[in-house]
Amino acid sequence: MRNVSSTITFTPIDRSASIPMRFTRPNIHARLRVPLLKSPSHLGHYTSRMNRMYNEDKYSANVLNIGSRTLFNFNIFDGHGGEQCSTFLSQELSKQIEEGQELIDNVEARTKLMQKYERNIGGYWKRWFKHREDNFAAMMNKDQNIKLSKIIDEDNDKDDLRIRLPLTFLNTDYEFFQQDDNQSGSTCTSAVIETLYTEPGGEPKPVFENYYFNRKTISKLTIAHVGDTKAILVDKDGLANALTFEHHPSNPMEASRLRKYAANMFMTDSFGEERFISLANTRSFGDINYKEIGVSSEPDIIQLIIGDIGTVNKMLTAEEIKDYTINGLGGDESFLVLCTDGITNFLTDQEIADIIMVNFNMKGHQVANPQLCAEEVIKFVEYIGGDDNATCLVIRLNGWGKWPVSDRTGELRQSRMDDYNPRNRSG
Repeated sequence: MRNVSSTITFTPIDRSASIPMRFTRPNIHARLRVPLLKSPSHLGHYTSRMNRMYNEDKYSANVLNIGSRTLFNFNIFDGHGGEQCSTFLSQELSKQIEEGQELIDNVEARTKLMQKYERNIGGYWKRWFKHREDNFAAMMNKDQNIKLSKIIDEDNDKDDLRIRLPLTFLNTDYEFFQQDDNQSGSTCTSAVIETLYTEPGGEPKPVFENYYFNRKTISKLTIAHVGDTKAILVDKDGLANALTFEHHPSNPMEASRLRKYAANMFMTDSFGEERFISLANTRSFGDINYKEIGVSSEPDIIQLIIGDIGTVNKMLTAEEIKDYTINGLGGDESFLVLCTDGITNFLTDQEIADIIMVNFNMKGHQVANPQLCAEEVIKFVEYIGGDDNATCLVIRLNGWGKWPVSDRTGELRQSRMDDYNPRNRSG
């Protein structure tokens, strides 16, 4: 099994005097391979153990090649009970997603996988296996896929992520059970970005490849989510939009799913928070001792269209823009944030977005790239007393730096700083 690529290839445009400016041609002598995690102008990432002895948060960034498709995959993991599970996922999940074709194409292969759950774990999975045909059919239902009349039709729909991601998540989870040290667990939010359309001609691009962050492109963003890590999409107006919701016992859908199998496992802790036995999360990787009662790595799947606003408005109908772009705004999304609950337990989504935008507005694009902005989010949490591992990924999108100059949460953040300022603390 080969390793997935952690690098991005850049081919600059050939701007030699012999080539007219109206043409774009790749400079075949200047191809560059740059690690995604060392591309601070397009991906920011930062993590801190805060006041914990160990940092169980992990993350990864890879380029997947699935058939003829190129997809960017960004992952964030919040481990608990040890770092073994989150470390395993950071090394293996992208690989499983890329190489999961057999589970999609072969009924016997996916049946065999779920039979392992049914026979070796039992409980919740016996019922899952009994209804496997319905469960597989729900995953493979292409009616849920985004349809774009000018770009994606029924015959040209290669998107298999709605079945690929659940099956490969389950397979990766089962592979972790085979490890010698398999008692820990981890939540996960995984983002997959695929370019669907590139407008021919027009302005020369910085690089020849049709990557999602280039102008004149339309891409599909897919989020697969397990647990309480989070994806936040900031639109062109600078408004933070939560794409994921916590898989906690208080989530009505989770409570409904699990009460069928373990109604007596719900309880309230001393802080008044509902828990499933001792767990805060009802979906996770690992946590092998709780799999029998329904703790699952099956992800929620969210899909949206992102990209250049001019190209989106040209290639999508008004109804498609309304249905598939965030808030129906039609593109130029500012950035995507993936973060762990060491951040979201202390800051609102809009505060996280505003910290990033305010730093950019104050320091300028040459200084305040996504890398610096991710660091500033963590530093703010550290300052106001963050007490859990905290990790932030900032993924630049087409509208980076074009948001309105405003700060919706400045007063709230100032009050947080005043409350935690050591000079203001008594005793």
